[in-house]
Amino acid sequence: MIRVIVLSVDYKKRLFYAIINNKKYAFYLTNRMAKIYLPYLGRNVLVDFKVGKRQLKRYGQKLLYIYGVDYFNQIISLNPRKLLYDINLLRADMKDVLNKYDKFLFIDFEMTMPGFRKRQFKPEIIQVGYYLVNKDLEVIKNDSYYLLPKNNNMINKRTINFLSLNEYKYYGKAKDYHYFYNDLEKIINAYNPKLVVWGKNDIDVLQESYKIHQKKALTNQIMFIDLLKLHKDYYNLVNDLGLFDAYQRYYQKENLNQVHDAKKDAYITKLVFKAFKEVLDNH
Repeated sequence: MIRVIVLSVDYKKRLFYAIINNKKYAFYLTNRMAKIYLPYLGRNVLVDFKVGKRQLKRYGQKLLYIYGVDYFNQIISLNPRKLLYDINLLRADMKDVLNKYDKFLFIDFEMTMPGFRKRQFKPEIIQVGYYLVNKDLEVIKNDSYYLLPKNNNMINKRTINFLSLNEYKYYGKAKDYHYFYNDLEKIINAYNPKLVVWGKNDIDVLQESYKIHQKKALTNQIMFIDLLKLHKDYYNLVNDLGLFDAYQRYYQKENLNQVHDAKKDAYITKLVFKAFKEVLDNH
């Protein structure tokens, strides 16, 4: 860990500089970190952070030794003095948010995949799985079903192979999109739950599905909890964490085979949520 005052910032190169033991050092932010933290940085800002690996990067004609930033603990403006970022306050906010809701809908989707030669592609939901629970994570309702895409050509060999889809079972049981739409609408109107997903893909595909099927949107961004993002922010993760990897870490499970099934993934999301909430409550 290191605690220094920023000397200057190069916003274009995502670098900030500081003097340590009378020597000037450069520190580098990844794209993701720059989007979050770069607006806070400036001259005479105090930063507390974990230093990453030293690396040699080329900027134009110059080669420069820089150090990565693994994560920030605090960012404080000194003139005027103001706390701009604090990881512990962020974690406390997460705890408050997760504790204030009475109902949660853990929901997951399996979706179509582009063919190997298809360039323009919009995925469609072909399986829904969910668990509706109360504040104590007691199950109120759960369900899972297949959905027919608007374009039947979307069920290609890549999708079938990836999902291990039984075509006879799928086409024999798949429902029209309006069935899911009405189901979700009833749940939202009756319970007003916070929708919990693992990653932004499920949010995006749901929001896009309304447009594909020309339906009024039932959800918006603020209705969701992205559990993956909470994990990345809480644990200061640089890379994405897989849902089953998180489950294995919390529950000490080894050699767990992931099956691409929406209801199974929704259930695992619920278990990861439970373990993460316990971490927050004990923090």
